[in-house]
Amino acid sequence: MADRYPIDGSRDALWMATAVAPAETEALTGALKTDVAIIGGGFTGLNAALHLAERGTSVAVLEAADVGFGASGRSGGQVNLGLNLGPKALIDLYRPGPGERLVEAIVKTPDNVFDLIRRHQLDCDPVQNGWVQGAVTSRQLKTQERLANEYADFGVQFECLDRQGLRDRSGAHGFEGGLFCPTAGSLQPLSYTRELCRAAMKLGARVFTKAKVNNLQKKGPDWHLTTDDGRVTASTVLICTNAYTDDLIDGLKERVVPVRSLLMATEPLSDDLRKTIMPGEVTFVDKRRLILYLRYDRNGRLCVGDHGPMRDNFALSDYQRIKKRVVDVFPALAGVKWEFHWGGRVAMTRSSLPFLQMIQPGLIAGMGYNGRGVGMGSIMGRTLAEFALGKSETMLPFPLTHPKQFPLHQFHRLGVAMGIRWHGLLDWLETRRLVV
Repeated sequence: MADRYPIDGSRDALWMATAVAPAETEALTGALKTDVAIIGGGFTGLNAALHLAERGTSVAVLEAADVGFGASGRSGGQVNLGLNLGPKALIDLYRPGPGERLVEAIVKTPDNVFDLIRRHQLDCDPVQNGWVQGAVTSRQLKTQERLANEYADFGVQFECLDRQGLRDRSGAHGFEGGLFCPTAGSLQPLSYTRELCRAAMKLGARVFTKAKVNNLQKKGPDWHLTTDDGRVTASTVLICTNAYTDDLIDGLKERVVPVRSLLMATEPLSDDLRKTIMPGEVTFVDKRRLILYLRYDRNGRLCVGDHGPMRDNFALSDYQRIKKRVVDVFPALAGVKWEFHWGGRVAMTRSSLPFLQMIQPGLIAGMGYNGRGVGMGSIMGRTLAEFALGKSETMLPFPLTHPKQFPLHQFHRLGVAMGIRWHGLLDWLETRRLVV
């Protein structure tokens, strides 16, 4: 039956159909010695490789599949500003010095990503027209207004929108108001990843695909990484595997939970629809507990994302709930054709924040973006490169932490499913003013 058609979260993605061609990477055979080895060829790992190569450091990226196979080739591609905590909460959590450095990095994230794209002439459809965040209730609106005031202290001018202002900016129905961030935007995530790879290789980085690391050991001053067909020796290893982290390093996988995200894209919309649905090619987020996020691609397709079932292969029937939800927000989409369906993993952490962790001297992990991987993964990659090059931890934008593990991690699928149902119930009750 059509609704049981198996959907591959990578192969069936819109981005696979519209991305630039991949760079010609290498197969790892034999032995290689390098200054820095990076496990994972996505936003984080390739940004780290690019920054290291720019500074003349020898670097090898080991990707288990193909470049951009994971979330870096499947995400919504939004380049947003912010984390799950606002500036005041981040400063309270990490203390004034580290917390303020993190907030300063956050506010610069969109500009830094788009500046990087321009500097290296990355062909990835960048659009920096701003981001609208919708508030369904007056309570959410007050939270957004407080957030805007906090960011104003760091030079960010969010525009607070009333109900009509939200409608004018986005065309969305059913919202009390919201925020507009002018520096945010979007890009083609798989093209961005492939172009990062190309730029890093041009500067001397070596990128190996189909090179899953099976063993990692410290021997003397160096780390030794083993794949099926080769070996790499490096003084520093960066772990950039995010939601696809496995058992290579004891205890690391338990610090993230992979939640599935479903995405779909319409046929190219008519000019009339595009004038009323997210005019000006802004991006949009329905900021409930279970968020809905939308953006256009270069051909006028509207791309929509939401949470999905806890498995990696999907069926068309999985998308019916999302289609209903998006039509509730944009009724004019009721008759459009949906051409692409795909999905992948998002790495969630117990703190709902990314983490930078030194597991052992010379072994460093950066991950856990909680759905903000384009911007945060890019900044984390640069941070990992700076740390590997000797920058003091007191000067890094991300503070070094020891993130908590999820208890009973082996049952995370059940826990996530229950959590989604609970958050969905709270969203439903809140929109009907039954909770405060």
